[in-house]
Amino acid sequence: MRKIACLMTSLSLGMALAAAAPAAAQEAAQAAAGPNLAPGTVVYDSEGAEIGPVSSEVGDNIVVMLGDKPVTLPKNAFGQSDKGPAITITRAQLTAAVDQAAAQTAAALDAAIQPGADILGANGSAVVGKVKLVEADGIVVATSSGDVKMPRHAFFLSPKGLATSFTAEQFAAAVAEATAPAAASEAVADADTETPDRSAN
Repeated sequence: MRKIACLMTSLSLGMALAAAAPAAAQEAAQAAAGPNLAPGTVVYDSEGAEIGPVSSEVGDNIVVMLGDKPVTLPKNAFGQSDKGPAITITRAQLTAAVDQAAAQTAAALDAAIQPGADILGANGSAVVGKVKLVEADGIVVATSSGDVKMPRHAFFLSPKGLATSFTAEQFAAAVAEATAPAAASEAVADADTETPDRSAN
């Protein structure tokens, strides 16, 4: 009877291990594939605090929303926690790093926005104008079609230098639209000047 009992126990353990093998293999495959970083998935910090949802995937990077700020992190910065995908630093540390990077970017942009600086289109292939004046409420840009004032947030630093968020075509259209009222006013003024005064007749 003891031999039969031992045989039954061995069979039971074997069946249990066989049943567990596919589940273990599936978990191993999931671990090898990495955490789920699909858009909408909530990301956590190293202490289990919520950071925010995944916004999008851009190449080898993942964009996560930290409040209203999009934060771009490499895929290899994420691991798997009990709650879901997580990074290895705290939310406070991430916030500090993001704020510091934003301050450095703003300082570099301020240094680049100087009178005479070339401005590239968004694709970086063409110079669309030059910085003429730096004012508190915007940047005056000199173009072949005339001067136009643009908000500071319309500019950024590209690998090639100062650039605008518009393509060359969009920028030309915006300049034409902005300068049209002034051109129309000048035309009306010229017409009034050239019209003879008939009141004397």
